Amino acid sequence: MRDFEAYYAAGATWNAGGDPYARDIWQVERTIPGVVATRDELLPFVGPAAYRPLWSLLARAPYVVAMRIWGAILIASLVVLAIGSLALAESPLDVRTVFTALLLAFSSGPIISDIALGQVALLAAGAVVGALVALRASWWFGGTAAIALAAIQPNIALVLLARMRDRRAITSAAIAFAVFLTATLVLGGGPAGSIAYAQMLSAHAQAERVITIQHTITAIAYGFGLHRSTAGIIGSAIALATLIGAVVTIRRRHLDPIAATAFACAALPLAIPFFHEHDFVIELFPAIVLAGRARGMALNLAAIGTLLVTTDWLGLSQRANGQWQLVAFLIAVGLAFVALSGEARHRMTFVPAIGGAMLILALAPFAQHHIAPTWPDFLTEHWHAPVGWTVADVWHAEQVASGLEVREAAWSILRVFPLLGCAFLGAAIALDARRSDVRL
Repeated sequence: MRDFEAYYAAGATWNAGGDPYARDIWQVERTIPGVVATRDELLPFVGPAAYRPLWSLLARAPYVVAMRIWGAILIASLVVLAIGSLALAESPLDVRTVFTALLLAFSSGPIISDIALGQVALLAAGAVVGALVALRASWWFGGTAAIALAAIQPNIALVLLARMRDRRAITSAAIAFAVFLTATLVLGGGPAGSIAYAQMLSAHAQAERVITIQHTITAIAYGFGLHRSTAGIIGSAIALATLIGAVVTIRRRHLDPIAATAFACAALPLAIPFFHEHDFVIELFPAIVLAGRARGMALNLAAIGTLLVTTDWLGLSQRANGQWQLVAFLIAVGLAFVALSGEARHRMTFVPAIGGAMLILALAPFAQHHIAPTWPDFLTEHWHAPVGWTVADVWHAEQVASGLEVREAAWSILRVFPLLGCAFLGAAIALDARRSDVRL
C-alpha cells in the first residue's frame, strides 16, 4: 500500500488545515509503519481536489484500518472491472466464467501492482467499466456517477471520450464534468487554487518525464540514449499519430461504443505523456472483451496482446530470480484467456503463452545483469533534500538519487513489450470489427 500512504497523508494534512500538495504531507507519511523517518522519502500527492473528502474520510481512521478499507474498495473495483467487462462482451455470467475472468485479472502484473501499491488506477478503471455498463443499460444516474468517479485518475478517464457517441452519454459526461469542476473549484481554493494545481501537476510531470518507472515513448527513448528534448519530440510525434490513427480507425471501422472505448484503452499509453506500469490495468477491459468477442486471427492477436500487457517485464530487472513467478502468472493468464474465449479446443490461442514463457526465461539473464533500482530502497539511510525545495523538486531528486533517471537500454527494451501488447490489442479490435462487418 505504498502509494496509499500519499492519499492517506493528503487527507490527514487537509484535515489539519495544511496543504496536501506541499511538503506538509511528509509529517504524516514519516509516521506510517514501514517508512524510514531518518531520511526524506516523501511521496507526493497529485490527485484532483474534487476527491479530497474521500481521503479526508479515510484519514480519520487509524492508518491500518484505513488501509484495509481501501483494500476492500480496490477488490470491489476489480470485481466490477472483471464482471463488467464480461457483461460488455456478452459473455455468460456463470460461476465458471466469472472465476476465470477473476483468475486472469488476479494473475496480471498491473492488477498485482495496483493492489500491492494501493493505487487509485484500479478504482478509476473499475469506474470506466461501470460507466459503460450503466450507459448501455440506460441507467442515467449510474453512468453519471461512474464517469465522475473515473476522473479520480484523469489519465484513465480519458478513454471515455470514445464512448461519447449518443445524447445520453454526452449528457451524463457533461453533468459529471460540471460536478467535478465545481467540486475542484470549491475544495481546491477557487480559480487561483486550480491554477496552482495545474502548475504543480506540470512540475510533477516534468520531474517524472524520463525516469525508469514511466512507460511512455519519451521515457523509453531517453533510456535508449537520446537527448531529453529529442526523446520528447519523438514521444509527442507518436502521441499525435496515435491520436489521429485512433480517430480514423474508430470512424472508418464503424466501431460500436464498446469496441471504440476498448480501442481507446489500447491507444492510451501511446497517446499520453504520463503512464506507469500499474496504469496498464485499463487494458484488462479490452483483453476480456476480446476474449469473449473475437475469433480467428483477431483472437490470436488479442491473446498475444493480453500476455504482453499483463506481464511485468520491467520486474525482470527489478527482482532477482523473479522469472519463474512471472512465468507462472503468464501461464495462468494464458489458460484463463483460452477458457474465456470459448475456443478452448483450439489450442493455437494458448501458443502465445508458451512463447511468452520462453521469452521471459530467455530475457531473464540479460535483464538481471542490468538490475533496475526501486524507490525508496536505493536511497541512503540519511538522504535529505534542501528545505526550500518544492514537492516536485524533492520527488525528482529522490528518483535521481535512487538511480531511476539513469539511461539504460535494457530497461527500455523491457518497457517496450507492454506497449507492443497495446498495439496487438488495437489491431485485434480493428480486425474483429472487419469480421463483424463481413458477418453482418
